[in-house]
Amino acid sequence: SLLPPLWRDLDFSDGRATSLGSVGILGLLRRYGRGVVERLVLRGLDSVDDSLVLGVAELFSPGPLRVLDLGGCPRISGSALPACGGIPTLEELGAECIASLEDQHVEQLCSRCPALKRLDVRFCEALTNIAVFSRRPGGWKALQLDGCFRLNVAQMFRVSTPGAWAGLQELSLDGEDLETEQLALISSTFVGLRRLTVSFARELDAPVLQGLAELRHMESLTLRKATQPTDADWAAFFATQRSTWAEGGRAQPVDCGVSVGVDAVHTGGCVGRGDDMGVGQPWRLLNVAECEHFADGAALSLAASSLPNLREIDLSWCWHLTDSGLSALLGAAQGLLRVKLAGMKGVTASGIAPCCRMPGLVELDCTSCNSVADGMLEFLHRLFAGPPGTGDCHALPPGVLPPLVTSVAQSLWRRRSRGARALQVKNYYAEYIEDWGQMRPLEEVCDIAEQLLAQARLVSALDLGPMSEPCALAGPEA
Repeated sequence: SLLPPLWRDLDFSDGRATSLGSVGILGLLRRYGRGVVERLVLRGLDSVDDSLVLGVAELFSPGPLRVLDLGGCPRISGSALPACGGIPTLEELGAECIASLEDQHVEQLCSRCPALKRLDVRFCEALTNIAVFSRRPGGWKALQLDGCFRLNVAQMFRVSTPGAWAGLQELSLDGEDLETEQLALISSTFVGLRRLTVSFARELDAPVLQGLAELRHMESLTLRKATQPTDADWAAFFATQRSTWAEGGRAQPVDCGVSVGVDAVHTGGCVGRGDDMGVGQPWRLLNVAECEHFADGAALSLAASSLPNLREIDLSWCWHLTDSGLSALLGAAQGLLRVKLAGMKGVTASGIAPCCRMPGLVELDCTSCNSVADGMLEFLHRLFAGPPGTGDCHALPPGVLPPLVTSVAQSLWRRRSRGARALQVKNYYAEYIEDWGQMRPLEEVCDIAEQLLAQARLVSALDLGPMSEPCALAGPEA
């Protein structure tokens, strides 16, 4: 169908447009997209060049294009981007990793495009002048500056007008050259932040972390290499953040009649304690990779109330986190799509067992996790491939399966769509399971999983029913 509504949002970044090139894509847009397309994503295409940028700018000079993502397109030059200023409706531009983008190009773009509110220039390493952004602080909603190591981002904190940056909702910074005193200004300067990323946050200490807990709109946080805060500091941060949300009316009721994890059998179906029971947190993304002191205390504090909106978590190289903290945290976040655990050497299959209950899970990274049994990873791969006995060569077999395996499979596929994206699992060697040269026989995988599930105490009678006898799952003919 060529109905206009289908052309409002075009995403060519999945690789299917590589053969089209600039000429082919422009041809499609001229024929079907004129006056219709509002969002155009060309991220990562190595077949497009400056002629496409100029053509898009001309085609949409009357509008209605609002979002244009050119990030990671190696043949697009910085000198072409100011042409986008000819699109009066453009509000968001992605220019990540465009190596030749310079200060003058950004300044021209901003002066020509007053509607621009969201700009991604991550890893554009030639940028040096932060004043290009700080001249109009009230006009920005999102600035992605991570990897621009020549920018003196500390100057953003020196805008003299109080509340000038109050409208900024998303910010990413390269924190390698930021001192503790400068990091401390983030919470008072950018009071409206919803999403914050600071890479190389080595100078971020406990008081700075507590200051971030006062950001009442915060829902996504990435602090990489924040090595100073202790486990207790992290635990206090999450406790303070819950209080901040509660005071701001952002805590969300949660149906505690639904089991959410390993501890469900002991808590009546909801991972939580005390006054927080039944109150959900707004977290959507948490990345504390290489924050080496983040451990069980922090994880248990975070899991003190459910995390219904959390979609991605990265705990890579948090060495001191064990099965106890990890299983509680994953158990409180059934909506997770991506779980990254690289380098967590103390975690076993019991720690990742709650992944069996995440119907939308698409990525599990266990790279360099020494103690996670391959058998559990193979089981997860087969569990998520399809309902048992559906004919998929990777799915669990039909017929009689061990009782815990049966119950977990039934519970998952009551909530998981058969059209869901396949789960990608990385093993110790960072290999995807489906790429392994040889996998275990299905019966052996099921037997291993049965033992591991029993050890993890994953199955709760609350939502899975009695499981004292082996169960039979119907094959394709049923």
